[in-house]
Amino acid sequence: MLSTSDLISTFKTVSGVAHASPSTWLRVTGADATGFLQGQCTQELRNLKPGQTTWALWLNLKGRVQAECLLLRGENDTWWLWHAHGAGESLQTRLEEFIIADDVTVENAGAAGDWTQVTLAGPVAAAWVLSLGGSLPPVGTWVALGDGFLFAGRRGQVEIWDWLRPSSRTSPALPEELGNLDHKALTRARIAAGVPAIPVEFGPQDLPQEAGLEDVAISFTKGCYLGQEIMARLHAMGQVRRRLLRVTGPGSTPVTGSAVTAKLSGKRIGEIRAAVDDGHGNWIGLAMVTLLGLGDTECLALENEPGRTVQLFDAH
Repeated sequence: MLSTSDLISTFKTVSGVAHASPSTWLRVTGADATGFLQGQCTQELRNLKPGQTTWALWLNLKGRVQAECLLLRGENDTWWLWHAHGAGESLQTRLEEFIIADDVTVENAGAAGDWTQVTLAGPVAAAWVLSLGGSLPPVGTWVALGDGFLFAGRRGQVEIWDWLRPSSRTSPALPEELGNLDHKALTRARIAAGVPAIPVEFGPQDLPQEAGLEDVAISFTKGCYLGQEIMARLHAMGQVRRRLLRVTGPGSTPVTGSAVTAKLSGKRIGEIRAAVDDGHGNWIGLAMVTLLGLGDTECLALENEPGRTVQLFDAH
């Protein structure tokens, strides 16, 4: 099986193009839009300029993760909220619940099929974008491409860009030589980078620190937001009792929710949150694991399947 050292290098390179309807593509406008979003999410937004992006979370009162998205700052108090895995309707409902006297409008721009999401991956796709006279935006920025937005939207993954463009307008044709993007390869790359799909694989029962999200999506110096007190307390403590870790094992891919046990004691210490075959007869995945008493070399297994070992990639 793979070692930790070659996990990312084995799966990081993906190439091709995939088309989809965006699952989350919200437009937030109005004179109070910036201040409203600032008070709702975990990230500092006030210093963000048009053309810049940042990751943020929406939490509940207990600090559990309700949603994650990339926020794109547009012109004239316009914000765009995007995520590859979350449901736009749920986030829209969450935002609208907190609009009281604010001059804010939340529109699910992707709901009616008015926008198309094109995922571009690999050096050939990058060369095609450059051939149009465009540029490849680094993490933290977006650029205009045709009538749409191009940005590095896959957290933790390299040479992957998402292009959100209006479906009804003419856009540059995608040449056949770009090829089709294998969704399973994209999933492998995401899991190899340790990035969960929120909220399906990591969500309402989980704290951001359990997946390392405090490093990319939380400001500890901004004003109030729902769940901030819990975030400040955990930041001061500096540790959590569970952690989402990258794992691997031989044979067939386990189902989501499969229990992970300490092989010697048989004690349940976690569960599989995501898993995909690695293309080499084994599987890779993400498991939420209790850290208390767990050594870095602890031998793990799938519950009721003592012969199905589970190897940790991550030291904790």
